[in-house]
Amino acid sequence: MASNPLLCSPEDKQTYEIANQANVVDYLAEFVKNGRTRITESVVLEIHRLTIENIYSCAGNYRTALTLVEITGTDHKPSHPSQVRSDTRDMLDWLDADGRQESPVRRASFVLWRTNAIHPFNGGNGRVARALAYLVIVLDVAPLFAGEPLPTKLKARKAEYLAALKAGDKGNLRPLEEIVLECIRQQISEIAGKPLAG
Repeated sequence: MASNPLLCSPEDKQTYEIANQANVVDYLAEFVKNGRTRITESVVLEIHRLTIENIYSCAGNYRTALTLVEITGTDHKPSHPSQVRSDTRDMLDWLDADGRQESPVRRASFVLWRTNAIHPFNGGNGRVARALAYLVIVLDVAPLFAGEPLPTKLKARKAEYLAALKAGDKGNLRPLEEIVLECIRQQISEIAGKPLAG
């Protein structure tokens, strides 16, 4: 990846990431509270802005041809910069049309995989993908804002999560669906205070 200079000191980066993640969760909660139901391009860009605010200067902007993006540990090639916007719009169109016939877990898994596959930003792609998947779940299942949320649970299972993304690159979303479903069940059981039967 080409240079993406920090706006903050390296020592402060994690502090900003934690604060920003809280702001993203607040944004998602407000989104649901206000009765909004459609995830648009402006929503994606706002989640990105909140995710990397005070960390990188590209907050809320798609990557451009000036930035070379490579995803380490995989053969996957992200969308060409000229295709980022249209690929993101296609993903959101699927979510709002054809994807409506799919289960919430399938829809969340698709958005999680596809956002990572497009890699639309110079930084924060994984966090944005996890937030979007979480938004799909809270819109389609229930406003689950207590307990440890899906983005945090996915990040804690990084190796399994990355393997599932690679399976998605090969056309198999099932491993990702299984992880998403398990994480959601864990969060619900945390809220309820008792384990759910698998």
